Amino acid sequence: MHKTLDHRDYFFDNARAFLIYLVVLGHLINPYVEGHKFMGSLYLLIYSFHMPSFLFISGYFSKNAGKPGHLEKVAKKLLVPYICFFCFFSVYYYLTGKSSNLQLDPFNPVFALWFLLTLFMFHVILVIVKNYKAYYVMPIAILVAMFAGFSSNIDGYMSYSRTIVFFPIFYLGYLMNKHQTMILRNKRWLPISISILIAFYVIYTIHPINPDWLLGSSPYSSLDGKNIFSPLKRLLLYFIICITMFSFMNLMSSKKHFYTYIGQRTMYVYLLHGIAIGVIRGFDLYPFKDPISIFTYIYLFVTSAIIVYVLSTNFVAKWTNPVINLKSPSKFVP
Repeated sequence: MHKTLDHRDYFFDNARAFLIYLVVLGHLINPYVEGHKFMGSLYLLIYSFHMPSFLFISGYFSKNAGKPGHLEKVAKKLLVPYICFFCFFSVYYYLTGKSSNLQLDPFNPVFALWFLLTLFMFHVILVIVKNYKAYYVMPIAILVAMFAGFSSNIDGYMSYSRTIVFFPIFYLGYLMNKHQTMILRNKRWLPISISILIAFYVIYTIHPINPDWLLGSSPYSSLDGKNIFSPLKRLLLYFIICITMFSFMNLMSSKKHFYTYIGQRTMYVYLLHGIAIGVIRGFDLYPFKDPISIFTYIYLFVTSAIIVYVLSTNFVAKWTNPVINLKSPSKFVP
Protein backbone atom coordinates (compact mmCIF):
# COMPACT_ATOMS: atom_id res chain seq x y z
CA MET A 1 0.00 0.00 0.00
CA HIS A 2 1.25 3.43 -0.85
CA LYS A 3 2.19 5.54 2.16
CA THR A 4 0.97 9.09 2.02
CA LEU A 5 3.10 11.92 3.26
CA ASP A 6 0.84 12.21 6.32
CA HIS A 7 2.16 8.87 7.57
CA ARG A 8 5.79 9.78 7.07
CA ASP A 9 8.43 11.25 9.32
CA TYR A 10 8.77 14.84 8.12
CA PHE A 11 12.15 15.18 9.79
CA PHE A 12 13.76 12.64 7.49
CA ASP A 13 11.79 13.77 4.45
CA ASN A 14 13.04 17.31 4.98
CA ALA A 15 16.58 16.03 5.44
CA ARG A 16 16.41 14.02 2.22
CA ALA A 17 14.98 17.01 0.34
CA PHE A 18 17.91 19.20 1.36
CA LEU A 19 20.41 16.39 0.78
CA ILE A 20 19.29 15.75 -2.78
CA TYR A 21 19.59 19.49 -3.41
CA LEU A 22 23.17 19.32 -2.13
CA VAL A 23 23.88 16.33 -4.39
CA VAL A 24 22.85 18.35 -7.43
CA LEU A 25 24.68 21.45 -6.18
CA GLY A 26 27.83 19.42 -5.49
CA HIS A 27 27.90 18.07 -9.04
CA LEU A 28 27.12 21.48 -10.48
CA ILE A 29 29.89 23.35 -8.64
CA ASN A 30 32.57 20.75 -9.31
CA PRO A 31 33.96 22.55 -12.41
CA TYR A 32 34.15 25.82 -10.45
CA VAL A 33 36.26 24.47 -7.59
CA GLU A 34 39.80 24.46 -8.98
CA GLY A 35 41.71 27.59 -8.04
CA HIS A 36 38.89 29.09 -6.01
CA LYS A 37 39.33 28.39 -2.31
CA PHE A 38 35.91 29.58 -1.11
CA MET A 39 34.09 27.50 -3.70
CA GLY A 40 36.41 24.63 -2.86
CA SER A 41 35.54 24.98 0.84
CA LEU A 42 31.83 24.79 0.03
CA TYR A 43 32.45 21.70 -2.08
CA LEU A 44 34.40 19.98 0.70
CA LEU A 45 31.78 20.85 3.29
CA ILE A 46 28.97 19.41 1.15
CA TYR A 47 30.89 16.22 0.45
CA SER A 48 31.72 15.82 4.14
CA PHE A 49 28.18 14.73 4.92
CA HIS A 50 25.68 14.68 2.04
CA MET A 51 26.11 11.09 0.78
CA PRO A 52 26.98 9.66 4.23
CA SER A 53 23.76 11.25 5.51
CA PHE A 54 21.76 9.53 2.77
CA LEU A 55 23.36 6.22 3.76
CA PHE A 56 22.75 6.87 7.46
CA ILE A 57 19.05 7.53 6.78
CA SER A 58 18.85 4.43 4.56
CA GLY A 59 20.29 2.39 7.41
CA TYR A 60 17.73 3.86 9.82
CA PHE A 61 14.91 2.65 7.57
CA SER A 62 16.41 -0.82 7.07
CA LYS A 63 14.94 -2.43 10.17
CA ASN A 64 13.25 -5.11 8.02
CA ALA A 65 16.60 -6.62 7.03
CA GLY A 66 16.51 -10.40 7.19
CA LYS A 67 12.75 -10.74 6.89
CA PRO A 68 11.36 -13.02 4.15
CA GLY A 69 11.48 -11.38 0.73
CA HIS A 70 13.46 -8.37 1.97
CA LEU A 71 16.52 -8.84 -0.24
CA GLU A 72 14.37 -9.59 -3.27
CA LYS A 73 12.46 -6.36 -2.69
CA VAL A 74 15.67 -4.37 -2.25
CA ALA A 75 17.22 -5.92 -5.37
CA LYS A 76 14.17 -4.96 -7.42
CA LYS A 77 14.23 -1.44 -6.02
CA LEU A 78 17.97 -0.83 -6.48
CA LEU A 79 19.53 -3.19 -9.02
CA VAL A 80 16.96 -2.97 -11.80
CA PRO A 81 17.13 0.87 -11.96
CA TYR A 82 20.92 0.51 -11.70
CA ILE A 83 21.07 -1.64 -14.83
CA CYS A 84 18.62 0.60 -16.72
CA PHE A 85 20.52 3.80 -15.95
CA PHE A 86 23.91 2.16 -16.38
CA CYS A 87 22.96 1.31 -19.97
CA PHE A 88 21.53 4.78 -20.54
CA PHE A 89 24.52 6.71 -19.16
CA SER A 90 27.03 4.44 -20.91
CA VAL A 91 25.43 5.11 -24.29
CA TYR A 92 24.83 8.78 -23.47
CA TYR A 93 28.44 9.45 -22.46
CA TYR A 94 29.71 7.62 -25.54
CA LEU A 95 27.44 9.51 -27.97
CA THR A 96 28.23 12.89 -26.40
CA GLY A 97 31.97 12.21 -26.52
CA LYS A 98 32.54 12.25 -22.77
CA SER A 99 33.73 8.65 -23.01
CA SER A 100 35.81 7.38 -25.92
CA ASN A 101 34.63 3.82 -25.36
CA LEU A 102 31.22 2.33 -24.71
CA GLN A 103 31.22 1.17 -21.10
CA LEU A 104 29.96 -2.42 -21.10
CA ASP A 105 31.04 -3.61 -17.66
CA PRO A 106 28.00 -3.28 -15.35
CA PHE A 107 30.23 -3.80 -12.31
CA ASN A 108 32.06 -0.55 -13.02
CA PRO A 109 29.53 2.13 -11.96
CA VAL A 110 29.21 5.29 -14.04
CA PHE A 111 28.38 8.75 -12.71
CA ALA A 112 26.55 8.51 -9.35
CA LEU A 113 25.22 4.97 -9.76
CA TRP A 114 27.69 3.65 -7.18
CA PHE A 115 25.14 4.62 -4.53
CA LEU A 116 22.61 2.00 -5.70
CA LEU A 117 25.23 -0.74 -5.88
CA THR A 118 26.69 0.11 -2.48
CA LEU A 119 23.27 0.35 -0.87
CA PHE A 120 22.32 -3.11 -2.13
CA MET A 121 25.57 -4.57 -0.82
CA PHE A 122 24.88 -2.92 2.56
CA HIS A 123 21.61 -4.81 2.81
CA VAL A 124 23.35 -8.09 1.99
CA ILE A 125 26.01 -7.42 4.65
CA LEU A 126 23.33 -6.37 7.13
CA VAL A 127 21.51 -9.68 6.73
CA ILE A 128 24.77 -11.42 7.62
CA VAL A 129 25.75 -9.31 10.64
CA LYS A 130 22.44 -8.17 12.11
CA ASN A 131 22.29 -10.99 14.67
CA TYR A 132 25.74 -10.22 16.05
CA LYS A 133 26.35 -7.73 18.84
CA ALA A 134 26.91 -4.18 17.62
CA TYR A 135 29.97 -3.78 19.84
CA TYR A 136 31.61 -6.50 17.75
CA VAL A 137 30.33 -5.50 14.32
CA MET A 138 31.07 -1.77 14.47
CA PRO A 139 34.74 -1.95 15.59
CA ILE A 140 35.45 -4.71 13.08
CA ALA A 141 33.76 -2.74 10.27
CA ILE A 142 35.83 0.35 11.11
CA LEU A 143 39.09 -1.62 11.33
CA VAL A 144 38.41 -3.31 7.99
CA ALA A 145 37.75 0.10 6.43
CA MET A 146 40.92 1.57 7.95
CA PHE A 147 43.20 -1.14 6.57
CA ALA A 148 41.36 -1.93 3.32
CA GLY A 149 42.81 1.26 1.89
CA PHE A 150 46.24 -0.34 1.69
CA SER A 151 44.97 -2.64 -1.08
CA SER A 152 45.14 -1.07 -4.51
CA ASN A 153 42.54 -3.62 -5.66
CA ILE A 154 39.86 -2.07 -3.47
CA ASP A 155 38.75 0.96 -5.44
CA GLY A 156 35.76 2.15 -7.45
CA TYR A 157 35.21 -1.18 -9.20
CA MET A 158 32.02 -2.84 -7.91
CA SER A 159 32.00 0.14 -5.53
CA TYR A 160 34.07 -2.03 -3.19
CA SER A 161 35.87 0.83 -1.51
CA ARG A 162 32.79 2.94 -0.83
CA THR A 163 30.92 -0.10 0.45
CA ILE A 164 33.67 -0.86 2.96
CA VAL A 165 34.32 2.76 3.94
CA PHE A 166 30.70 3.84 4.38
CA PHE A 167 29.21 0.68 5.90
CA PRO A 168 29.86 1.87 9.49
CA ILE A 169 27.77 4.98 8.73
CA PHE A 170 24.92 2.90 7.30
CA TYR A 171 25.16 0.50 10.23
CA LEU A 172 25.06 3.41 12.69
CA GLY A 173 21.76 4.49 11.14
CA TYR A 174 20.45 0.93 11.40
CA LEU A 175 21.29 0.81 15.11
CA MET A 176 19.58 4.11 15.91
CA ASN A 177 15.97 4.07 17.09
CA LYS A 178 13.36 6.83 16.98
CA HIS A 179 13.93 7.81 20.60
CA GLN A 180 17.65 8.32 19.93
CA THR A 181 16.89 10.50 16.90
CA MET A 182 15.24 12.96 19.28
CA ILE A 183 18.77 14.14 20.07
CA LEU A 184 19.20 15.11 16.42
CA ARG A 185 15.86 16.93 16.44
CA ASN A 186 16.54 18.87 19.66
CA LYS A 187 16.89 22.52 18.63
CA ARG A 188 18.74 23.46 21.80
CA TRP A 189 21.86 22.23 19.96
CA LEU A 190 21.20 24.52 16.99
CA PRO A 191 23.85 27.18 17.84
CA ILE A 192 26.48 24.45 18.25
CA SER A 193 25.46 22.74 15.00
CA ILE A 194 25.65 25.98 13.02
CA SER A 195 29.01 26.79 14.62
CA ILE A 196 30.40 23.36 13.70
CA LEU A 197 29.41 23.69 10.03
CA ILE A 198 30.84 27.21 9.84
CA ALA A 199 34.00 26.02 11.59
CA PHE A 200 34.55 23.26 9.04
CA TYR A 201 34.00 25.71 6.19
CA VAL A 202 36.69 27.95 7.69
CA ILE A 203 39.01 25.00 8.30
CA TYR A 204 38.62 23.84 4.70
CA THR A 205 39.34 27.38 3.52
CA ILE A 206 42.52 27.62 5.56
CA HIS A 207 43.62 24.01 5.07
CA PRO A 208 41.86 22.34 2.12
CA ILE A 209 42.10 18.56 1.88
CA ASN A 210 42.12 16.15 -1.02
CA PRO A 211 38.39 15.68 -1.80
CA ASP A 212 39.05 12.05 -2.77
CA TRP A 213 39.34 11.29 0.94
CA LEU A 214 35.69 12.26 1.32
CA LEU A 215 34.57 10.22 -1.69
CA GLY A 216 35.80 7.00 -0.09
CA SER A 217 36.50 5.41 -3.47
CA SER A 218 40.29 5.50 -3.66
CA PRO A 219 43.03 3.34 -2.14
CA TYR A 220 45.69 5.04 -0.02
CA SER A 221 48.25 4.68 -2.82
CA SER A 222 46.40 7.30 -4.87
CA LEU A 223 45.68 9.53 -1.86
CA ASP A 224 48.99 9.84 -0.02
CA GLY A 225 51.14 6.94 -1.16
CA LYS A 226 50.25 4.36 1.51
CA ASN A 227 51.45 6.54 4.33
CA ILE A 228 51.63 4.67 7.62
CA PHE A 229 49.23 7.26 9.08
CA SER A 230 46.64 6.75 6.33
CA PRO A 231 44.39 4.53 8.50
CA LEU A 232 44.33 7.25 11.14
CA LYS A 233 43.30 9.76 8.48
CA ARG A 234 40.41 7.50 7.50
CA LEU A 235 39.48 7.22 11.17
CA LEU A 236 39.49 11.02 11.30
CA LEU A 237 37.20 10.94 8.29
CA TYR A 238 34.57 9.15 10.39
CA PHE A 239 34.77 11.90 12.97
CA ILE A 240 34.33 14.56 10.27
CA ILE A 241 31.38 12.68 8.73
CA CYS A 242 29.57 12.16 12.03
CA ILE A 243 30.00 15.64 13.44
CA THR A 244 29.03 17.41 10.20
CA MET A 245 26.20 14.94 9.45
CA PHE A 246 24.63 15.28 12.88
CA SER A 247 25.07 19.08 12.77
CA PHE A 248 23.32 19.22 9.39
CA MET A 249 20.45 17.01 10.55
CA ASN A 250 19.98 19.14 13.65
CA LEU A 251 19.10 22.03 11.32
CA MET A 252 16.20 20.07 9.83
CA SER A 253 12.60 20.81 10.69
CA SER A 254 10.20 18.10 11.91
CA LYS A 255 7.22 19.92 10.37
CA LYS A 256 5.69 19.67 6.92
CA HIS A 257 6.85 22.36 4.50
CA PHE A 258 6.33 23.17 0.82
CA TYR A 259 9.48 21.21 -0.06
CA THR A 260 8.85 18.18 2.19
CA TYR A 261 7.34 16.10 -0.64
CA ILE A 262 10.74 16.11 -2.39
CA GLY A 263 12.00 13.80 0.35
CA GLN A 264 9.77 11.10 -1.14
CA ARG A 265 11.15 11.60 -4.63
CA THR A 266 14.89 11.73 -4.09
CA MET A 267 15.45 8.62 -6.23
CA TYR A 268 13.90 10.36 -9.23
CA VAL A 269 16.14 13.40 -8.81
CA TYR A 270 19.22 11.33 -8.02
CA LEU A 271 18.97 9.15 -11.11
CA LEU A 272 17.71 11.79 -13.55
CA HIS A 273 19.86 14.78 -12.61
CA GLY A 274 22.81 13.13 -14.37
CA ILE A 275 21.14 14.03 -17.65
CA ALA A 276 21.07 17.73 -16.75
CA ILE A 277 24.63 17.63 -15.44
CA GLY A 278 25.70 15.77 -18.57
CA VAL A 279 24.21 18.44 -20.84
CA ILE A 280 25.83 21.26 -18.83
CA ARG A 281 29.23 19.57 -18.89
CA GLY A 282 28.91 18.38 -22.47
CA PHE A 283 28.28 21.90 -23.79
CA ASP A 284 30.62 23.58 -21.26
CA LEU A 285 27.79 25.68 -19.86
CA TYR A 286 29.76 27.31 -17.06
CA PRO A 287 28.63 30.94 -16.85
CA PHE A 288 30.21 33.29 -14.32
CA LYS A 289 33.18 30.97 -13.97
CA ASP A 290 35.95 33.48 -14.54
CA PRO A 291 35.97 35.41 -12.40
CA ILE A 292 33.94 33.87 -9.56
CA SER A 293 31.47 36.44 -8.24
CA ILE A 294 28.22 36.69 -6.34
CA PHE A 295 26.48 35.93 -9.65
CA THR A 296 28.30 32.60 -9.78
CA TYR A 297 26.81 31.55 -6.47
CA ILE A 298 23.35 32.82 -7.46
CA TYR A 299 23.54 30.85 -10.72
CA LEU A 300 24.65 27.64 -9.01
CA PHE A 301 22.14 27.79 -6.15
CA VAL A 302 19.19 28.76 -8.36
CA THR A 303 20.01 26.29 -11.15
CA SER A 304 20.32 23.46 -8.62
CA ALA A 305 16.93 24.40 -7.17
CA ILE A 306 15.34 24.42 -10.63
CA ILE A 307 16.77 20.99 -11.48
CA VAL A 308 15.52 19.51 -8.21
CA TYR A 309 12.09 21.09 -8.63
CA VAL A 310 11.60 19.95 -12.23
CA LEU A 311 12.77 16.40 -11.59
CA SER A 312 10.51 16.06 -8.54
CA THR A 313 7.33 17.23 -10.26
CA ASN A 314 4.35 14.92 -10.65
CA PHE A 315 4.80 14.91 -14.43
CA VAL A 316 8.41 13.68 -14.35
CA ALA A 317 7.76 11.23 -11.51
CA LYS A 318 4.74 9.77 -13.29
CA TRP A 319 6.38 9.19 -16.66
CA THR A 320 9.67 7.88 -15.29
CA ASN A 321 7.90 5.59 -12.83
CA PRO A 322 8.44 2.54 -15.11
CA VAL A 323 12.25 2.76 -14.87
CA ILE A 324 12.50 4.14 -11.32
CA ASN A 325 9.95 1.95 -9.53
CA LEU A 326 9.12 -0.58 -12.26
CA LYS A 327 5.48 0.53 -12.20
CA SER A 328 3.34 1.93 -14.97
CA PRO A 329 2.64 5.68 -15.06
CA SER A 330 -0.96 4.95 -14.07
CA LYS A 331 0.27 3.40 -10.81
CA PHE A 332 1.97 6.63 -9.75
CA VAL A 333 0.29 8.22 -6.73
CA PRO A 334 1.15 11.91 -6.09
